[in-house]
Amino acid sequence: MPNIIVMYYQQTLTDSFMTSPAQADISSRIIDELRDLYFGQFDNYFFVSLLEQNAFDQSRLRSIQNMLEIQSVYSTETVVFYEGIDALEEMILTSKRYLLPTLRDKLKISGFYKNSSESREDVVMRNLFSYTFPYNLQRLEELVTELKKAVQ
Repeated sequence: MPNIIVMYYQQTLTDSFMTSPAQADISSRIIDELRDLYFGQFDNYFFVSLLEQNAFDQSRLRSIQNMLEIQSVYSTETVVFYEGIDALEEMILTSKRYLLPTLRDKLKISGFYKNSSESREDVVMRNLFSYTFPYNLQRLEELVTELKKAVQ
């Protein structure tokens, strides 16, 4: 677990603990972007089921969701915050190692799978997910790296 930096109290509209006003603005912008990206692209049943197939612990997903629900980081929530960052990093590594190489096969949209019982919309959604997943994963990794730098 990274070192938790000592935070001083600064009166704001949200009445939160921050390292500095500039860092708080950067961190909140990054967290907003992370929240939008995660809940928009990664919090879907395609991705979650793929993670479960690769033994990714559900508690780690809850840690990510708990961190992204934080609006302001209070000193009592720093543990939740750092656990969420660790879980995001683990999710990124798991995705790169186990999902990216065989994503189309695992989503059953490669040429090896022909299942006529599935709806056309479901196949299209999985295709879109497979095309956008590498970029979204890269963007997620960049945001996590940026957030780690901002809070150190």
